[in-house]
Amino acid sequence: MTTSPSTEAPTAAAPALEVAGLTVTFPGTGRRAVGAVVALQEVDLEVAVGEFVAVVGPSGCGKSTLLRVLAGLTPPGATVTGRSTGTACGRSAAWMPQRDGLLPWRRALPNALVGARIAGMDRAVADARARALFDEFGLAGFERAWPHELSGGMRQRLALLRTCLPGRPILLLDEPFGALDAITRRRMNAWLAGLDLAGRGRAVVLVTHDVDEALLLADRVVVLSDRPGRVVLDLRVPRDGTAGARRALLEALDPAGEAR
Repeated sequence: MTTSPSTEAPTAAAPALEVAGLTVTFPGTGRRAVGAVVALQEVDLEVAVGEFVAVVGPSGCGKSTLLRVLAGLTPPGATVTGRSTGTACGRSAAWMPQRDGLLPWRRALPNALVGARIAGMDRAVADARARALFDEFGLAGFERAWPHELSGGMRQRLALLRTCLPGRPILLLDEPFGALDAITRRRMNAWLAGLDLAGRGRAVVLVTHDVDEALLLADRVVVLSDRPGRVVLDLRVPRDGTAGARRALLEALDPAGEAR
């Protein structure tokens, strides 16, 4: 007995992160709540497992607000409409803010373990994984250093190590190198590119102002407009040269051509 081959199309894997028609509005000020601010408007975004997506846009366009929604953190007082996987994925996501947030009264290794303890990881497992990551992140030998004894780049590496340690499948990075000087930032970008975070089965979203940083690190770059933030370009980064992609990103960021 023979059977006919199935004509059904294979089911596409569900995205690790998704928002559809996302609009975020903050209330106005004063007794009459005059001047409500629409931070994001009708934003659609999908991020696949194993994909690194950078979000760029002008200051105040809602990049960090988008990251909060993806993390399942509704901004206080905001009205959020549209569909988002953020609430469902919140416990699967690790979020690294702009500041390193290291505790000055803890040495480097205990600082790295903070997130793992909160996540409920076994103490021995977390300690062993942290020590292995200290070597991978170029921090071997500094496990007992105080935060003030570390350079700016080392502090950011330690903060990223702390973010990665619990092994959550979604990483949300909010301008993690924004406070660094230009030279240290370039070194950190080259180092982070070598880590291949998304290649380990994670979904990574990076918020940045830096077009070159986005092109170096990401598989795709999403450009948001001035407030209210809308997606004006979703660009897959070519690996055979980025000059054209860079030009397209700059044009999307500055459609009037004022910066060129």
